[in-house]
Amino acid sequence: MKDGSNLIDRFLTDSSYVNYSFKKLEMCTNGNPTHRVNEVCFPYSINQNFIKTSSTSGYEIEKIKNDTLILCESIGGIDNDKLKRFFFVKEQKLFNEIKEAKGESKNHIANEFYTPTLKSSLMLELNNAFKNKHSNFKAKGVITIDLKNKKVSTLINYSDTSDSTKIKRVKKVIDKSYKLWNTERFKHLETLEMPFVLKDEKTKTFRGISMKFFTDSFYQLDHFYGGDTRIIQEAGEYFNKAINDYQNKDYESSIKNFTKSYELDPKNIDALYNRAAIYYETGQLELACKDWNELSELGQKRGIELLKNYCKKTTYNN
Repeated sequence: MKDGSNLIDRFLTDSSYVNYSFKKLEMCTNGNPTHRVNEVCFPYSINQNFIKTSSTSGYEIEKIKNDTLILCESIGGIDNDKLKRFFFVKEQKLFNEIKEAKGESKNHIANEFYTPTLKSSLMLELNNAFKNKHSNFKAKGVITIDLKNKKVSTLINYSDTSDSTKIKRVKKVIDKSYKLWNTERFKHLETLEMPFVLKDEKTKTFRGISMKFFTDSFYQLDHFYGGDTRIIQEAGEYFNKAINDYQNKDYESSIKNFTKSYELDPKNIDALYNRAAIYYETGQLELACKDWNELSELGQKRGIELLKNYCKKTTYNN
């Protein structure tokens, strides 16, 4: 973060794939390494070391060289602990470094920074194939792109469904996807393997298949889409209740609701900051210090300062 705090974010990690491209009239961002159709683009202008994207926001250019770019968010009214700092490297440089590190082998495993791209969404193809026949199941496997013979084969090495027709349908769609892949940069290979996980969901409010490459973790899949939306929504409801309770001076109930919100959604550290503030305001310094200690262990600069300024040096057990 801009204030030096560790990154705590629902969608990003310290090594997430984030692609920024600067065209003549617009700046485009994309968080999906295999599929670029849904890029978010907006007009920008540059004034000295500032990229202006709206009347109240933009990016400070902190460092720029041929292969390196460091940008920091700038949004009016937003504190530094909520603003992200991005460390970029030129895409082709990173691709070449990975290619060289893999040596003379003709069979490589793809990753977020070393991957072919899709001309259209593979998830869309899968969802079209399932139409209204969605159900709740998970699967993981490996896609092998055979560049020598120009074909795709799919290995499903785990699924939690006993209905083999669903797995066969998944395999059939992916096996027919060779023409969807742009493999120009991989002419030096014979095969390229792409691990993946997918999940089919059918609920009252949602039905469809989600998919993530370069992992065998279902947790990574959920994190890529921000987590379980139902749990996040529930956590937000508890957070709002806590705010209302505080405004009504029902501090005990406010603490309980902030606690529940944070338990459900540990990415929302504002719940922890607010609970600590109420503990401090109501004279429960030791409990406030425990929360500030937890925030400091999460690498949050404001938490570190509060712990240093108001709490004696001791060990706090959560």
